[in-house]
Amino acid sequence: MRTQEVSVLSAHDLKCVKGSTELFSNIHFEIRSGEALVVEGSNGSGKTSLLRILCNYNSPAEGQITWNDEKIDGHESYQQQISYIGHASGVKLDLTVLENLVFAQRLVGTDRQESEIKEIIRAVGLFKQRNILARKLSAGQKRRVALARLQLEERQLWILDEPLTALDKDFVTEFESVLKNHLDQNGMLIVTTHRELLLPEAQLKRINLSR
Repeated sequence: MRTQEVSVLSAHDLKCVKGSTELFSNIHFEIRSGEALVVEGSNGSGKTSLLRILCNYNSPAEGQITWNDEKIDGHESYQQQISYIGHASGVKLDLTVLENLVFAQRLVGTDRQESEIKEIIRAVGLFKQRNILARKLSAGQKRRVALARLQLEERQLWILDEPLTALDKDFVTEFESVLKNHLDQNGMLIVTTHRELLLPEAQLKRINLSR
């Protein structure tokens, strides 16, 4: 469940090496509840690698990450506050849209009624497809299922790798409203995107891994 506390995520002197190639080094940032960090950089600069390090899936070659002044390694409450969407949408292809979200809810232990889940499905424009197997959906529709899952999981920190891929312009506008609402409710966001997100500048921070 989403914590109501004000939280701080800090990165100190991060360095990432892949094989014999250094992707980035000397990366610092800090974000607090209500703030978003946009990670920029050219292809191959290490944007996805940085997100995976922040999720604690991989370790940096140097540096450390802290959540409320504690290292994230073994920090169970930190892991419980993360929702991550990578390049793959993470949708269960042999479940329907509705079943995907019911399954996701059971994994995280939230207790929304099925009627509430259907309203989230309606909000992402998939109500007519709610009983269709996910394998029959388009890439953009699968992405919408993944983004609907964010709203079910009720986590404080959303880490999103190119979340706008395959989405049409109208839905991007709606999703920007979802992101703003998340930040306004004490949420945090770290995102990579090739498309500009229209969010209040006062809530935005940026880092560029190519510099």
